[in-house]
Amino acid sequence: MARLYFNKAIVYEDEAVTVETGSTETYGRAYDYYKKAYVVSRETLGSEHSKTVKYRDILSQPTYAWFSDKRKEKIDALVTDQVLSATPAASASPS
Repeated sequence: MARLYFNKAIVYEDEAVTVETGSTETYGRAYDYYKKAYVVSRETLGSEHSKTVKYRDILSQPTYAWFSDKRKEKIDALVTDQVLSATPAASASPS
């Protein structure tokens, strides 16, 4: 399941790079799916598994860290039920 979320995030990220308008919303969707991939991976494979670390590293990149800060989310504190039931939301653009 984590891999499906990861692949969906990549699609949104690629779309955000190629679209001039609305890319912040698209990056926000990518963030939501990277976050889901991370949480599912952490809970199924463990926090030190290479895939979990990879997803956490992506969420630490400046673009996605901005979304985390903006939404006041601490990635390591998230639990599966919160993340999987959340509806992706649009956010203001990063500075």
